[in-house]
Amino acid sequence: MISRRVLTAGLMSGALTRRAAAQGNESILARVKRTRSLRVGAVNGQPPYCYKDLATGEWAGFMIDSAKDLAGELGAVIAPVESTWGNAALDVQAGKVDIFLGLAPTPQRALVVDFTRPLFENAFALVARAGFAPRQWSDLDRPDIRVALELGTVYDQNVAKLCPNASITRTKTNNDALLMIQSGHADCQIIVVILALTTLARNASIGHLVVPEPLFGSSTCAMMAKEATPDWRDTVDDWIARRRSTGWLRQTLVANLVRIGVREADVPPQLLF
Repeated sequence: MISRRVLTAGLMSGALTRRAAAQGNESILARVKRTRSLRVGAVNGQPPYCYKDLATGEWAGFMIDSAKDLAGELGAVIAPVESTWGNAALDVQAGKVDIFLGLAPTPQRALVVDFTRPLFENAFALVARAGFAPRQWSDLDRPDIRVALELGTVYDQNVAKLCPNASITRTKTNNDALLMIQSGHADCQIIVVILALTTLARNASIGHLVVPEPLFGSSTCAMMAKEATPDWRDTVDDWIARRRSTGWLRQTLVANLVRIGVREADVPPQLLF
């Protein structure tokens, strides 16, 4: 005869097993609402996107502010998970993060992860050394032109279209690429406008901003895991549409640029919201 204690333990064990199985198939949106925690991919040292405040140790930046606003609508708080741009898709696939803001969709990434509608439209640009002022991407397309860029970024994935004959050096971080200009080992760094503005605001003596023609745009989106249903992506898309229509995303990005020393007047028209 089975005792009441054994029967109760068995029922509890079965309930826990069923709950674990259900959570194993749980959607991202359901998990965020249940746990009230939004796990956000964060790349340190990337102002105005995301960075750790040296004084407080807290994460700050446009992507952090955006994630907080999105989480607030879901009754959640953010839980930043430190990563790199190169590992972003892997972290999303592995379920380490629920969302990774600030990435450009590429055909390779789109095979394994989902992307939202754009937060804004960025543009490829250069931080160019003094005396180097190309007007066209074709002006870079020579073996004697030394170009630095960060490995795994959207500009890395598109550099073959922009200047395939240039001497390309891929670095681990944007800062490493910048050091190549400072040390005289590169003529320019390919980067997006926002990060170029940030770089020059911190140290204008490095060089100057160039936005070569033809304009090569890059959509800045949010990235998430592929799921059987589009509930999570649709929720984020709806949030983006509302925040873009009211100008909130632009105001938040500009505020973060100003916070690190960029003048609003310096934001070029190629940056679209």
